[in-house]
Amino acid sequence: MRESKQGSAKRAENVDRMNVRRFALLFALACALLPALSLPVAAAPTTALSNALSSVRDLSDSAFDAVVQWARAGATRPVVAITPADRAESNVLNLGYADRQAVLEWLRGNGRSALYARGASDGDIGSRRPRAVGPAPTASPNPYRLLLFGSPAIGDTAQGNVAVFGGWAAVREDARGAHACISFRNTGARTATRILFEFPISDKAGAELGKMELDRRGTFSPGVNIHGWESMSAWQQGTNRSYDENCTALNLQVAAIPLRSARVATYRILRVEYADGTAWTPAATH
Repeated sequence: MRESKQGSAKRAENVDRMNVRRFALLFALACALLPALSLPVAAAPTTALSNALSSVRDLSDSAFDAVVQWARAGATRPVVAITPADRAESNVLNLGYADRQAVLEWLRGNGRSALYARGASDGDIGSRRPRAVGPAPTASPNPYRLLLFGSPAIGDTAQGNVAVFGGWAAVREDARGAHACISFRNTGARTATRILFEFPISDKAGAELGKMELDRRGTFSPGVNIHGWESMSAWQQGTNRSYDENCTALNLQVAAIPLRSARVATYRILRVEYADGTAWTPAATH
Protein backbone atom coordinates (compact mmCIF):
# COMPACT_ATOMS: atom_id res chain seq x y z
CA MET A 1 0.00 0.00 0.00
CA ARG A 2 2.87 2.38 0.88
CA GLU A 3 4.60 1.80 -2.50
CA SER A 4 1.37 2.52 -4.37
CA LYS A 5 1.01 5.91 -2.67
CA GLN A 6 4.60 6.82 -3.54
CA GLY A 7 4.02 5.91 -7.21
CA SER A 8 0.94 8.08 -7.37
CA ALA A 9 2.83 11.02 -5.91
CA LYS A 10 5.59 10.70 -8.48
CA ARG A 11 3.11 10.53 -11.33
CA ALA A 12 1.39 13.68 -10.05
CA GLU A 13 4.73 15.42 -9.76
CA ASN A 14 5.60 14.53 -13.36
CA VAL A 15 2.26 15.83 -14.57
CA ASP A 16 2.83 19.12 -12.77
CA ARG A 17 6.26 19.46 -14.36
CA MET A 18 4.80 18.85 -17.83
CA ASN A 19 2.10 21.43 -17.22
CA VAL A 20 4.71 23.99 -16.17
CA ARG A 21 6.73 23.30 -19.32
CA ARG A 22 3.63 23.64 -21.52
CA PHE A 23 2.70 26.93 -19.88
CA ALA A 24 6.23 28.28 -20.32
CA LEU A 25 6.21 27.28 -24.00
CA LEU A 26 2.82 28.87 -24.63
CA PHE A 27 3.92 32.04 -22.82
CA ALA A 28 7.07 32.26 -24.93
CA LEU A 29 5.07 31.82 -28.13
CA ALA A 30 2.63 34.52 -27.05
CA CYS A 31 5.48 36.93 -26.33
CA ALA A 32 7.00 36.23 -29.74
CA LEU A 33 3.74 36.79 -31.58
CA LEU A 34 2.65 39.89 -29.66
CA PRO A 35 4.83 42.46 -31.54
CA ALA A 36 3.70 41.13 -34.91
CA LEU A 37 0.08 41.21 -33.85
CA SER A 38 0.42 44.79 -32.61
CA LEU A 39 2.06 46.19 -35.80
CA PRO A 40 -0.13 48.87 -37.39
CA VAL A 41 -1.43 48.14 -40.84
CA ALA A 42 -0.75 50.99 -43.28
CA ALA A 43 -3.99 52.55 -44.48
CA ALA A 44 -4.63 53.06 -48.17
CA PRO A 45 -4.33 56.66 -49.39
CA THR A 46 -7.49 58.71 -49.63
CA THR A 47 -9.12 59.00 -53.03
CA ALA A 48 -8.23 62.70 -53.15
CA LEU A 49 -4.56 61.96 -52.38
CA SER A 50 -4.44 59.23 -55.04
CA ASN A 51 -5.92 61.60 -57.61
CA ALA A 52 -3.54 64.43 -56.68
CA LEU A 53 -0.51 62.13 -56.90
CA SER A 54 -1.74 60.82 -60.24
CA SER A 55 -1.98 64.34 -61.64
CA VAL A 56 1.62 65.01 -60.56
CA ARG A 57 2.90 61.60 -61.62
CA ASP A 58 1.63 62.03 -65.19
CA LEU A 59 3.37 65.38 -65.77
CA SER A 60 6.20 65.79 -68.26
CA ASP A 61 9.65 66.42 -66.80
CA SER A 62 9.47 70.14 -67.55
CA ALA A 63 5.98 70.46 -66.05
CA PHE A 64 7.06 68.46 -63.01
CA ASP A 65 10.03 70.82 -62.55
CA ALA A 66 7.61 73.75 -62.65
CA VAL A 67 5.49 72.16 -59.88
CA VAL A 68 8.63 71.52 -57.81
CA GLN A 69 9.63 75.18 -58.12
CA TRP A 70 6.06 76.22 -57.23
CA ALA A 71 6.12 74.09 -54.06
CA ARG A 72 9.50 75.46 -53.02
CA ALA A 73 8.43 79.05 -53.68
CA GLY A 74 5.49 78.95 -51.26
CA ALA A 75 2.82 76.94 -53.10
CA THR A 76 0.44 79.79 -53.89
CA ARG A 77 -2.86 78.95 -55.59
CA PRO A 78 -2.88 79.36 -59.40
CA VAL A 79 -5.17 82.15 -60.59
CA VAL A 80 -6.51 79.98 -63.42
CA ALA A 81 -5.79 76.24 -63.71
CA ILE A 82 -5.07 76.05 -67.44
CA THR A 83 -1.95 73.90 -67.85
CA PRO A 84 -1.46 70.36 -66.50
CA ALA A 85 0.98 71.82 -63.96
CA ASP A 86 -1.64 74.36 -62.82
CA ARG A 87 -4.22 71.60 -62.40
CA ALA A 88 -1.80 69.44 -60.44
CA GLU A 89 -1.04 72.37 -58.12
CA SER A 90 -4.76 72.99 -57.56
CA ASN A 91 -5.32 69.29 -56.78
CA VAL A 92 -2.56 69.40 -54.17
CA LEU A 93 -3.95 72.54 -52.54
CA ASN A 94 -7.45 71.01 -52.39
CA LEU A 95 -6.24 68.12 -50.22
CA GLY A 96 -6.80 67.90 -46.50
CA TYR A 97 -4.06 69.40 -44.36
CA ALA A 98 -2.13 66.18 -43.61
CA ASP A 99 -2.25 64.91 -47.19
CA ARG A 100 -1.34 68.34 -48.59
CA GLN A 101 1.66 68.72 -46.30
CA ALA A 102 2.89 65.23 -47.17
CA VAL A 103 2.83 66.02 -50.89
CA LEU A 104 4.53 69.39 -50.41
CA GLU A 105 7.24 67.84 -48.22
CA TRP A 106 8.00 65.41 -51.04
CA LEU A 107 8.02 68.10 -53.72
CA ARG A 108 10.33 70.24 -51.59
CA GLY A 109 12.90 67.47 -51.55
CA ASN A 110 12.34 66.02 -48.07
CA GLY A 111 11.68 62.44 -49.16
CA ARG A 112 8.63 60.19 -49.33
CA SER A 113 8.26 59.22 -45.67
CA ALA A 114 5.32 61.53 -45.04
CA LEU A 115 3.51 60.11 -48.08
CA TYR A 116 4.18 56.54 -46.95
CA ALA A 117 2.67 57.44 -43.59
CA ARG A 118 -0.46 58.59 -45.43
CA GLY A 119 -0.72 55.15 -47.10
CA ALA A 120 0.80 56.07 -50.47
CA SER A 121 3.10 53.59 -52.18
CA ASP A 122 5.88 54.15 -54.71
CA GLY A 123 3.39 53.11 -57.37
CA ASP A 124 1.08 55.93 -56.29
CA ILE A 125 3.90 58.48 -56.19
CA GLY A 126 5.67 57.43 -59.39
CA SER A 127 9.28 57.01 -60.44
CA ARG A 128 11.94 59.06 -58.70
CA ARG A 129 12.89 62.25 -60.48
CA PRO A 130 16.12 64.13 -59.77
CA ARG A 131 14.40 67.36 -58.70
CA ALA A 132 12.42 65.57 -55.96
CA VAL A 133 15.16 63.34 -54.56
CA GLY A 134 16.93 65.81 -52.28
CA PRO A 135 16.78 69.40 -51.07
CA ALA A 136 16.97 72.19 -53.60
CA PRO A 137 20.60 72.85 -54.51
CA THR A 138 22.13 76.03 -53.17
CA ALA A 139 24.14 78.28 -55.41
CA SER A 140 27.89 77.99 -55.05
CA PRO A 141 29.57 81.22 -53.91
CA ASN A 142 31.47 83.03 -56.66
CA PRO A 143 35.21 82.51 -56.18
CA TYR A 144 35.87 86.01 -57.60
CA ARG A 145 35.08 89.48 -56.29
CA LEU A 146 34.67 92.36 -58.73
CA LEU A 147 36.82 95.48 -58.43
CA LEU A 148 35.83 99.00 -59.42
CA PHE A 149 37.37 99.32 -62.88
CA GLY A 150 37.81 102.55 -64.82
CA SER A 151 39.91 105.10 -66.61
CA PRO A 152 43.05 106.37 -64.83
CA ALA A 153 42.04 110.01 -65.46
CA ILE A 154 38.90 112.13 -65.95
CA GLY A 155 38.27 112.64 -69.63
CA ASP A 156 41.09 110.23 -70.46
CA THR A 157 42.04 110.33 -74.15
CA ALA A 158 43.48 107.55 -76.28
CA GLN A 159 47.02 106.58 -75.32
CA GLY A 160 49.17 105.84 -78.35
CA ASN A 161 46.02 106.07 -80.51
CA VAL A 162 44.44 103.19 -78.54
CA ALA A 163 41.08 103.93 -76.90
CA VAL A 164 39.70 101.62 -74.21
CA PHE A 165 35.89 101.33 -74.33
CA GLY A 166 35.28 98.48 -71.87
CA GLY A 167 36.87 96.34 -69.24
CA TRP A 168 36.64 94.78 -65.78
CA ALA A 169 38.86 93.24 -63.13
CA ALA A 170 38.33 90.87 -60.22
CA VAL A 171 40.33 89.18 -57.48
CA ARG A 172 39.87 85.72 -56.04
CA GLU A 173 38.18 85.59 -52.65
CA ASP A 174 40.99 83.34 -51.40
CA ALA A 175 43.54 86.00 -52.51
CA ARG A 176 45.29 83.50 -54.78
CA GLY A 177 44.77 85.33 -58.03
CA ALA A 178 43.20 88.05 -60.12
CA HIS A 179 41.72 88.44 -63.59
CA ALA A 180 41.30 91.42 -65.92
CA CYS A 181 39.80 91.85 -69.40
CA ILE A 182 39.70 94.85 -71.73
CA SER A 183 38.08 95.99 -74.97
CA PHE A 184 39.81 98.59 -77.16
CA ARG A 185 39.98 100.28 -80.55
CA ASN A 186 42.83 101.60 -82.68
CA THR A 187 41.92 105.25 -83.30
CA GLY A 188 44.99 106.05 -85.42
CA ALA A 189 45.60 105.80 -89.14
CA ARG A 190 48.17 102.99 -88.96
CA THR A 191 47.62 99.29 -88.26
CA ALA A 192 48.93 98.26 -84.84
CA THR A 193 50.51 94.85 -84.25
CA ARG A 194 51.27 94.92 -80.53
CA ILE A 195 49.76 96.72 -77.53
CA LEU A 196 51.24 96.28 -74.07
CA PHE A 197 48.67 96.92 -71.32
CA GLU A 198 49.26 97.20 -67.58
CA PHE A 199 46.54 96.81 -64.94
CA PRO A 200 47.41 98.42 -61.57
CA ILE A 201 45.37 97.19 -58.56
CA SER A 202 44.82 99.51 -55.59
CA ASP A 203 43.15 99.57 -52.19
CA LYS A 204 40.32 101.96 -51.32
CA ALA A 205 42.84 104.66 -50.34
CA GLY A 206 44.49 104.52 -53.78
CA ALA A 207 47.67 102.75 -52.67
CA GLU A 208 48.89 100.43 -55.42
CA LEU A 209 49.01 96.80 -54.30
CA GLY A 210 50.27 95.14 -57.47
CA LYS A 211 49.76 94.96 -61.21
CA MET A 212 49.19 92.61 -64.12
CA GLU A 213 50.28 92.89 -67.76
CA LEU A 214 48.64 91.92 -71.04
CA ASP A 215 50.92 91.70 -74.08
CA ARG A 216 48.33 91.78 -76.86
CA ARG A 217 49.66 90.87 -80.31
CA GLY A 218 47.75 90.68 -83.57
CA THR A 219 46.50 92.87 -86.39
CA PHE A 220 44.54 95.84 -85.11
CA SER A 221 43.20 97.85 -88.04
CA PRO A 222 42.13 101.49 -87.59
CA GLY A 223 38.58 101.97 -86.32
CA VAL A 224 37.93 98.28 -85.57
CA ASN A 225 36.58 97.36 -82.10
CA ILE A 226 38.55 94.57 -80.44
CA HIS A 227 36.20 92.97 -77.92
CA GLY A 228 37.01 91.13 -74.71
CA TRP A 229 34.51 89.69 -72.24
CA GLU A 230 32.07 92.46 -71.38
CA SER A 231 31.64 91.33 -67.76
CA MET A 232 32.83 88.81 -65.21
CA SER A 233 29.59 86.83 -65.48
CA ALA A 234 29.95 86.68 -69.28
CA TRP A 235 33.49 85.36 -68.85
CA GLN A 236 32.39 82.72 -66.32
CA GLN A 237 29.41 81.54 -68.36
CA GLY A 238 30.39 82.25 -71.96
CA THR A 239 31.78 80.02 -74.68
CA ASN A 240 33.47 82.51 -77.06
CA ARG A 241 37.02 81.75 -76.00
CA SER A 242 38.50 84.17 -78.56
CA TYR A 243 37.64 86.89 -76.04
CA ASP A 244 40.26 85.39 -73.71
CA GLU A 245 42.94 86.96 -75.88
CA ASN A 246 42.00 90.31 -74.34
CA CYS A 247 42.37 89.00 -70.76
CA THR A 248 45.20 88.40 -68.36
CA ALA A 249 45.31 86.45 -65.11
CA LEU A 250 47.38 86.17 -61.97
CA ASN A 251 47.46 82.67 -60.46
CA LEU A 252 49.30 82.08 -57.19
CA GLN A 253 50.04 78.96 -55.15
CA VAL A 254 49.95 80.93 -51.90
CA ALA A 255 47.48 83.67 -50.99
CA ALA A 256 48.76 87.23 -51.53
CA ILE A 257 47.51 89.15 -48.50
CA PRO A 258 47.43 92.54 -50.33
CA LEU A 259 44.76 91.18 -52.65
CA ARG A 260 42.42 90.98 -49.66
CA SER A 261 42.46 94.80 -49.62
CA ALA A 262 42.04 95.26 -53.39
CA ARG A 263 39.14 97.53 -54.34
CA VAL A 264 40.07 99.37 -57.57
CA ALA A 265 41.72 98.50 -60.88
CA THR A 266 42.64 100.65 -63.87
CA TYR A 267 44.83 100.38 -66.97
CA ARG A 268 47.89 101.92 -68.59
CA ILE A 269 49.25 101.48 -72.11
CA LEU A 270 53.00 100.97 -71.94
CA ARG A 271 53.80 100.45 -75.62
CA VAL A 272 52.14 100.33 -79.04
CA GLU A 273 53.92 98.87 -82.08
CA TYR A 274 52.77 99.48 -85.65
CA ALA A 275 52.95 97.46 -88.85
CA ASP A 276 55.28 100.05 -90.42
CA GLY A 277 57.93 99.32 -87.80
CA THR A 278 57.35 102.39 -85.65
CA ALA A 279 56.34 102.32 -81.98
CA TRP A 280 54.82 104.58 -79.34
CA THR A 281 55.67 104.73 -75.62
CA PRO A 282 54.50 107.21 -72.97
CA ALA A 283 56.58 110.37 -72.80
CA ALA A 284 57.72 109.65 -69.25
CA THR A 285 59.50 106.45 -70.37
CA HIS A 286 61.46 107.96 -73.34
